Amino acid sequence: MISTGRCALCDGALPPATSEQRRSYCSNACRQRAYRRRATVSAPTPVSSKNLRVLSNLPAARDTFIGRQQELSKLDQLMRRHRLVTLVGSAGAGKTRLALEAAGRLRRGRTDRVLLVELGEVRTPQDVMPTVAHALGVVAESDEPLRDTVLETLVNMKVVVVLDNCEHLLDTCAELTDLLLNRCPGVRVLATSREALWITGEASFHVEGLPVPSTDRDLVTTAAPRSEAVKLFVDRARERTPDFRLTQANTAAVALLCARLEGMPLAIELAARWVQLLPVTDICDRMDEPLELLTLGCRKSPSRQRSLRESIDWSYQLLQPDEQFALRRLSVFDGGFDLAAATEVCSSERSAEPVLDVLSRLQAKSLLTAIPGTTRFRQLESVRLHAREKLVAAGELDVAFEALARWFTDLSDVLITQPLSVPFDVQDKLDNHVDSLLGTVEWAAERFDERLLLLTSALADCAARRGRLGQARVLLRDALRRPSTRDDYRCVALNHAARFAAEQGDHDEAIELSGEASRLVRPLGQPALVMSCRSTLAAVQQSSGEWEASDENNTECLRVAELLGEPLARATCLVDLARTALSLGKHERAENAVMKALPISRASGVPARIASALNTRGVVALVQGDLDESTHAYQEALRMDGINPLTAPDALEGLAVVALMRGQAERALRLEATGRALRRSVGVVPDPFWAEKVAGAMRTARLMLPVARAEAASTPLTATETEAFIQDEVWLDRCEAAHDALDDHERRVIALLATGLTNQQIANRLNVSVRTVASRLQRLRDKLGLQSREDIAAWGAERAIG
Repeated sequence: MISTGRCALCDGALPPATSEQRRSYCSNACRQRAYRRRATVSAPTPVSSKNLRVLSNLPAARDTFIGRQQELSKLDQLMRRHRLVTLVGSAGAGKTRLALEAAGRLRRGRTDRVLLVELGEVRTPQDVMPTVAHALGVVAESDEPLRDTVLETLVNMKVVVVLDNCEHLLDTCAELTDLLLNRCPGVRVLATSREALWITGEASFHVEGLPVPSTDRDLVTTAAPRSEAVKLFVDRARERTPDFRLTQANTAAVALLCARLEGMPLAIELAARWVQLLPVTDICDRMDEPLELLTLGCRKSPSRQRSLRESIDWSYQLLQPDEQFALRRLSVFDGGFDLAAATEVCSSERSAEPVLDVLSRLQAKSLLTAIPGTTRFRQLESVRLHAREKLVAAGELDVAFEALARWFTDLSDVLITQPLSVPFDVQDKLDNHVDSLLGTVEWAAERFDERLLLLTSALADCAARRGRLGQARVLLRDALRRPSTRDDYRCVALNHAARFAAEQGDHDEAIELSGEASRLVRPLGQPALVMSCRSTLAAVQQSSGEWEASDENNTECLRVAELLGEPLARATCLVDLARTALSLGKHERAENAVMKALPISRASGVPARIASALNTRGVVALVQGDLDESTHAYQEALRMDGINPLTAPDALEGLAVVALMRGQAERALRLEATGRALRRSVGVVPDPFWAEKVAGAMRTARLMLPVARAEAASTPLTATETEAFIQDEVWLDRCEAAHDALDDHERRVIALLATGLTNQQIANRLNVSVRTVASRLQRLRDKLGLQSREDIAAWGAERAIG
């Protein structure tokens, strides 16, 4: 047949037509060009309620989007200001879902079309452009490169291109994005990746896990239902078990589970799938092996999202060999680490790159997190456990732990060379790595390593500084049962165990341990360690009431500290000497000692050391009758070290004695009760001299008050009240404040109660139920800080409430 016309676009001759086909264009290329021209030059349609919907290829949501409202608002602001926004985050953080939600909320005016380009299953750079073209709905033309076809299609359109999962094709995605932004002024790009694209104009938005609730027993019931992480767990659990809900029995377990999963959406969703098989408490108990448990992904999900292990392994496989090596080695750290520790563990001929450079690259790839306000890093627990698996598989576990044990041993050597003057920076470094130190101790115990006793002593010190004296003693007791080839390490452990036993009032064990340490230390030729053992013996004697012997040993320790030229050890000995001098009634000697110790203690910068010296200054001033000076010292000690259960009780009890001497009996009883509660929380007992002084003062305070009022006053301050008292010297007299806050109904109940009526009789008088009376009485007990209905009656009678 002969052509009967010309091409509507290029005016070229049309190919022959058939009876079934009428041609307007000479080729498919002209047909697509004409389509693009019509799409881009057509007059814009006025925006109305009927055309607000943006044309997109986004998948329809199949479940509820939970939380992230602040992130969506911030993301919307970024997309208004920047043409490229990249959502960056670790495996399972929910980057894709957040990007889809943000894109799905776009409205006409700012954009006409949203184009989702899913790159998760794309394996080679050559397949990226065809994937974009397929999403756009164009095909390659014989006489035009596919890239040009895509660009010509987008050049005059207002489009948001969502590039999902760029991390494994980072260079190609960066080139594509750069090309789109340069050639297509109406195009904006929203990318998701585990690493930023690093091109000009990019705004990175870091996606963290969902906020998790407090797991504190007193707060969890109210905090958990408001938590986005908990809401996500409940919503996904109901997909499997429609009647699942938060109850009093499972709320704490759900909150703990979400906290242990660090709020990571993928992990929470996978964990929620188990509710049809296991109670939440059982799921939580199995979280020690989350990579094994979290494997119930959807059959249709991408392979990297079917289990937590596969999701993390996707990131691991994209790393360079030196990055994989470092990530494996860093898995020995539990709870975070600093650059010095990482350098010790990661330095090897296997990794030629500087450790800081490798850490920065791992952080950029969302496999490490910098801890805000510090120079420390941490791994998500799921990432760390995956890396630990790789470490074991590579046969590097013992090598990595050996390096870590060597680093901790070097730090802990001061327990032998400077036991009474351990530098604050060493204490701080050990405290910051305490979880990793525990793991190293467990590793050393399994291998009968000779460093076990020294490392355990360092760990026990960390536990004691946190007020966990019972835990410290258990750790040392277990370690001391094992055979040891290092007498110096054993001596350090015995010395620590003896001091902790004395602080908890276990005198027999303290004497036995201290005696063994003293016998073992003599032939070692370590004068600082000898001094430390003698100082511990003096503390044991002080706690047992052997004040003359304690004074003699403290005096000798002070002499050795001065010979060794150790100022901090000298300050410790001076404070101890002041305490024994007080017990012996040598007040002037005690004052001279503590006044010498104070400036040295202040210079150390260690809050607990300064507070201990100030508490001793407070008691010296107290026995000398200088109440103002005593008050000042105790208050400064509290401000310096806060509610530390190792130092705060002395200060609170001291202020209680001062209050009594000023005629403030109720204040005295409440402060003493607060200090006693803190002591009980860690099991620390005062020395006999101080215990008797405080007990005598409180007996006097109780005699100054009616029995009910004294009992009511003997309740501790709450943590909030204690903090207010420490920081601002705010004192709340609960009873007087509550008296002013009583309403008429409460006053009527108290008046009837004071006449001796029963709950039923009061209910009859007020024309209410007995349950209502009981409820009002409970509220009154809470408001007034009283223990029983009899206390309320006595309190009302004293104040003539009627």
